[in-house]
Formats: sequence, C-alpha cells, structure tokens
Amino acid sequence: EIVPALANRVPGESFLNPFDIEHPKEFNAFAIFVIAFGMIMKRAIWYGGGQTGSARTPHEQKMAGVLGELRTGFSSIMTLLFALLVLVIFCHPNYFSKAHEIRQDLSACVVKDIVKDPQQAAKLNAAISSIPEKQEVIEKLSLKNDYDQRYMKKVQGVLTQEQGEHAGNAKFQEFRTLFYQMMFPVTMRHILPDWLMAVLCLLLIMLMVSTDDSKMFSSSLTITQDIIVPLRKKPMPIKTQLTVTRVVTALVAIFFFFGSLFLSQLDYIKLYIEIMTSIWAAGAGPVAIFGLYSRFGNSWGAFSSLIIGSSTAIFGIFVQRKWAGIVYPFLVKHDWIDGVGNFLATISKPFYPYINWQEISAVKCPISSYEFSFIAMLIGILSYVVMSLLTNRGKRFDLDKLLHRDEEPVVEKPVLTTWQKISGVIVKIAGVTPEYTRGDKAIAWGVFCYSIVWRCGLAFFGVVIWNLFSKWSLPAWSRYFFVTLFLIPGTLGVFTTVWFLIGGIIDMRRLFRDLAKRKADYNDNGFVTKK
Repeated sequence: EIVPALANRVPGESFLNPFDIEHPKEFNAFAIFVIAFGMIMKRAIWYGGGQTGSARTPHEQKMAGVLGELRTGFSSIMTLLFALLVLVIFCHPNYFSKAHEIRQDLSACVVKDIVKDPQQAAKLNAAISSIPEKQEVIEKLSLKNDYDQRYMKKVQGVLTQEQGEHAGNAKFQEFRTLFYQMMFPVTMRHILPDWLMAVLCLLLIMLMVSTDDSKMFSSSLTITQDIIVPLRKKPMPIKTQLTVTRVVTALVAIFFFFGSLFLSQLDYIKLYIEIMTSIWAAGAGPVAIFGLYSRFGNSWGAFSSLIIGSSTAIFGIFVQRKWAGIVYPFLVKHDWIDGVGNFLATISKPFYPYINWQEISAVKCPISSYEFSFIAMLIGILSYVVMSLLTNRGKRFDLDKLLHRDEEPVVEKPVLTTWQKISGVIVKIAGVTPEYTRGDKAIAWGVFCYSIVWRCGLAFFGVVIWNLFSKWSLPAWSRYFFVTLFLIPGTLGVFTTVWFLIGGIIDMRRLFRDLAKRKADYNDNGFVTKK
C-alpha cells in the first residue's frame, strides 16, 4: 500500500522520483541546495551544543562530531515510517473511512483552538460535519487536488463569510497550518492503543527535553562568550562570567518558553525550523567561516553580519506570519499588488520553476522559508565581507597567531608525487590527523566510506549520472529508497545501538572519575590573549 499511495501523484510533484519535483516550491531541487548550503553555514556555529559539548579535549570533540554522523540510523527510520503511515492513511482508498474519522476529529480540535467565538465555532463545526464520508477516488493527487481540499474549501468559505475576506484568510491560514501539523498526533491517537501512545509521548518528551536543554546551553554560552565578554574589552572574573552565563541561560529559557507559547508557526515544521535557525545562522555563519578562514575579517564585519543577516531572517518571519492579516491587505489598500507581483515574477523568472514567485496568494507569502533563509545567509555573508573590507584599512589579521601556527617549527615541504597529493587531499577530507589513534582512524575512515563514498558518491552522484542516461521507473525508485533509507540505516542502527550503549556506559563512568580529579584552570576563559 505504501508505494501505490506515494506513486499516485501528478507530474512535477512526485513523492518517489527526485527528478520530478519541480512544482512543490517548498520541497524542490532548490530546497535541497539550500539545505546543503546551510550545512556549510551552520557547521561551526552549533559546536558546544549537543554531542560536541561532551568532550575532554578538542580531539574528542572532533570525534564526537564524526560519531554524530552514525547516530541517526533508527531515528531517521522511525521519523520516515511515521510520515509514510500518515500518508498512506490519508491518501490510500483502503482507508477512506478511517481517514474521514480522523479528519473530522482533527478539524474539531483545530477549530476549538483557533476560533474563540462560540457561534462561529458552532457554524464551522456544523459545516465540517456536513462533509460526507464517501469520497471519489482521485486519479492523480496534487497539492491543489487531494482528499483534504473538501475540508479546506469548506472552512475557508465559512471563515471569510463570518470574519470578512482578509481576517478570514488569516484565520484560515492558521487552520490549514494546524490541520497539517496535527495530522500525526491525532492519527496516532486513533490507531495506537493507549499504552503504546503513552510510551510514544514519553519518548517524544524525553527527546524534546534532551534537545532543548542543549540548544539553550549552547545559546547562552555563545551569547556570553562571543557577545557580552568581548564588549567589556577585558576578561571577566571567572565567578562573574559564570554568574552571567547562568543569568543568560535563564533568560534564553524564558525566551524559549514564551516564544513557544505565543509564536505558532504558520508553515511546515521543517521550514519553520529552517527559518528560525537562520536567525542565528545568517549572522553567525559568516563570522565562524570568515573568522577562521580569512585575514580581512574584523569586528565591524562580524557585528554587521549579525545585525543585518539576522534582521533579514526576522523580517522574513514577520512577512510570512502577517501576510494574510497585514501585508497582503496593505498591498491591496495601496494598489501595489500588481507592482509587487510583477517585480517578484521578474526577478524569479530566470530560476523558474525552482523559484516560483509568479503568483501572489491572499493566504500565503509567495517567498518560502527556504528562500528567505537563503536570502538572509547571502546578505549576512555580503555584510561581513563588505563591512570588513571597508573598515580594515589594509590590515591583515594574524591568522597564524590565532591558530598557533607561529609556534610550529618551519619544516621544508617535500616534493610530492601526484598520487601523494591526491591521497593527502583524501586524508584531509576524512579529517585524519597525527593525533588519531588506530581506533580513531578506523572510525574516521568508516564514516568517510559511509558518508562520502556511499551516500554522496554512489547513492547520490552515481544515481544522478545513471538517470541522466537512463531514467528509473517508480518501482526502481521505491527499491532504491528501501535500500538507502531502511535497509542500510537499519543495519547500521543495530550496530551503533550496541556500540554506543557499551561505549556510553564506559565513558559515563570515566566522566565521573575525571570530574572527581578535575582541577579548574581559571585562565581558560575563552579569551585569546597575546603572549
């Protein structure tokens, strides 16, 4: 049932063939490019949070990042299976009755949450209840023609009739977003027994807590170490710095809480996460990259990137959230719809259909979260480079001193053969350095073979080249994804679960022994000082 449900799509919106996904603007080839670009921008800015913060030495921190590539086997399978389960129930004719029951319950929950007026809520619930269970089979599903559209059209009609066009469209945007976001939990509640639902909820809460505390701690450390401390121009006393870190951590936690309470996302969760993380990535990404790999960067460029890049991402969030209720009515009031529409259509035309700003909707902003995120990161990079070049006055930063290269003895480089040069590049890509033990080298080369040789080389570029000459059928793509997304990650997950469990217990015991013997170095406060 899974493959028929995924294969029943119109051309350009395939759920199986990645060469046939140009129409969904939120999840097309450009989105894949932004994800890859974002991985480079975000690589260094999350260090100190998650698995990279639990290391005794910089080398162990590096190895934690390497091992982090192997720890997602079962979690990725579980997430994908949940998504497939929901898709099959909502799209396969065998489950029309169950899907109708879930949609009715789901719609009632959303209406209760977003419509506070009892009379309007009653009218909306009555309209939803009038939708019959019987549904004709749609030959080819699409974004604009699927089994949810009966509910969307009915709800939008009632809301615009009751609240007016603009207010009704804004409220409908909330309904549609919550409807799709809550599909998974409501579906689980309908198909899982109570005890298994309780276990799932416990697991999700544990995952949420273990993720949020790492992010909050990483954020507070970054704010204290990279913003507050440098503004003082001199090192803080260690106790003061610890106190400031604790206060900032509490403030970040409060911000998380009220942000979650009042800021409901109006987009797919993946896109919401992308544009929210771009607030930091668009500003801090250029600082981390050019701060370590350029000699022209300075503090003016860093603060310019943080302010302008992050503000661009915040502006994108505001436009998306307020599009139906404020931005679109504002454009209509000043008769700017045609002008803005023509401008967006003109600048996006060279990249059509991967960037499609041709149509302006009254309900949703034409620029997606991936596109706003990419724009913010580009502006952050441009701000850093331009401001640094304008203010450094020809000065070149002593990067060798920052990276302690000036302390290394100068050794005459030997003449290398072509093969030695190629092998040296491969070793650098694998990240192997002289301090690696034999076990570290085995892990590094194993991750290199899995990530670079298999996933990137064979499973991605190899498949791309193959399909340039011979297109795969949908059954072939289904077998490909079964192997790459279930079979191999599942096998790897069994291995890493046993490995990380045993290794985690050993390292946990060593952690407490090391903490008992630890002597604090109060000079190690993150400041780079001149000798």
